[in-house]
Amino acid sequence: MLRTLCGCFIGIFVYLSGLTQTIRIGISPTKKFTHIKFNNATASYAVVADSFLVGYLNKNNSLEVLLGTKGKVDLLFSENRKKGFSKVKLIAVSLNHSLDFSSISPVFKSKGFEGDFEITALSDRLLVVNEVDTETYLEGVLESEGGEGQPMEYYKVQAIISRTFARRAFDKHSTEGFNLCNQVHCQAYLHKRMGSSMIDSAVNQTKNQVLFTQDGAFAPTFFSANCGGETCNPAFVWNEEMEGLVPLRDTFCTKTKQATWVKTLDPTVWKTFFVEKYAFPVDDSVSYHYLFHQELNHRKAFFIHPGYGIPMRDIREKFELKSSYFSVKLENNQVVLHGKGYGHGVGLCQEGAMAMAKKGFYYTQILGYYFPNFHLEIIGEANRWE
Repeated sequence: MLRTLCGCFIGIFVYLSGLTQTIRIGISPTKKFTHIKFNNATASYAVVADSFLVGYLNKNNSLEVLLGTKGKVDLLFSENRKKGFSKVKLIAVSLNHSLDFSSISPVFKSKGFEGDFEITALSDRLLVVNEVDTETYLEGVLESEGGEGQPMEYYKVQAIISRTFARRAFDKHSTEGFNLCNQVHCQAYLHKRMGSSMIDSAVNQTKNQVLFTQDGAFAPTFFSANCGGETCNPAFVWNEEMEGLVPLRDTFCTKTKQATWVKTLDPTVWKTFFVEKYAFPVDDSVSYHYLFHQELNHRKAFFIHPGYGIPMRDIREKFELKSSYFSVKLENNQVVLHGKGYGHGVGLCQEGAMAMAKKGFYYTQILGYYFPNFHLEIIGEANRWE
């Protein structure tokens, strides 16, 4: 039987949520979830459908949520199906607990998350939003982005730039019903922190520390796995300059595991792409030669020459390359791309920062190396997200 929430019951959740600053994270919002499941709760979660208390989710039971008809959500709970809700919320009745989320259709591996959940229906899918304390969110981001086993000073760096990134992009998905998503174009947030408590310590030790531009705005703290020895001008990637972000030579990442890569392609496939999309002048012998022989000793925006109008980022996207920083050679009747780095290369190089931390650099020195035009500030809790 459904129970209407009484005032005191609501007050408990208002009090608990008011203790921390929360952020709304869309969990894989492009996936067409139609049947999802929650289980393995480490403490009681109230299941609230619209204004009704359906019951409590705990370690001994599970909740399934299905896409209903006419934009509604259905529930399978305690062996009963309840239909026709606009919104379902799972609210932890105590702090610092988690539950597992998975999808039955389409199949999505079970992952643990802290915080609360909100589920609503779109036209063809369920929208799943994780409402989580911002510092807890950052712990999950650090493990997802940097992995385990890294030096403390690196984790401090990642905590600060991820916190700054979240603040700068706080309204990125606001029209979709959440602040950020858990995909890499926001920040990877694959699950709650599962490993070393060193990550928690790094987040806590840098609490409220963010980077600002000279004009007092939250800094554009982009990062990628490996810059290949040279960070990238953001205009090469997104067609716009960003205040304070300047390319620089990076001597720290060039001997790490993702510093170089090689990819082999069929010459006809390679040539066809340039001819069909850019009307490349293959009848010109000089142009034809450069199509198959191009040295790249530093990053640039366009392939061969800007006059051809072929952005490096387009080639990367078409051939699913690890970066847009590569040379081209014709070897044994194959196009061989010799590349550097992994990711867009803008801002901080994660493997470079890890190497610096292992060499004994402090987090402030690492930040100063990659972001020389930004300054570090500690801001108050009350002003952090205004």
